[in-house]
Amino acid sequence: MTEQEWVVTVADVYLTHLDDVIADLESVGFRPSGVLRSLGQVTGCTSAAHASADSVRGALASVTGVTAVDAVHRYRAAPPDADIQ
Repeated sequence: MTEQEWVVTVADVYLTHLDDVIADLESVGFRPSGVLRSLGQVTGCTSAAHASADSVRGALASVTGVTAVDAVHRYRAAPPDADIQ
């Protein structure tokens, strides 16, 4: 696995301790890139050369206060004036 982007959702009761949750996420290899405090979400990435996405998701989900871990998927469409592929 190479670099994977994630959106981590934090439980409402932990929002007052969001910085502590972020520090715990960093301790399992998460590199935060954005914090959406009002939504209780943290965006960021991990890179694990020999770990599967499921094992990384499990490590992030095991952090106290985390309620959901979602992988970011990017989709690209050709421009409207491009030829049909």
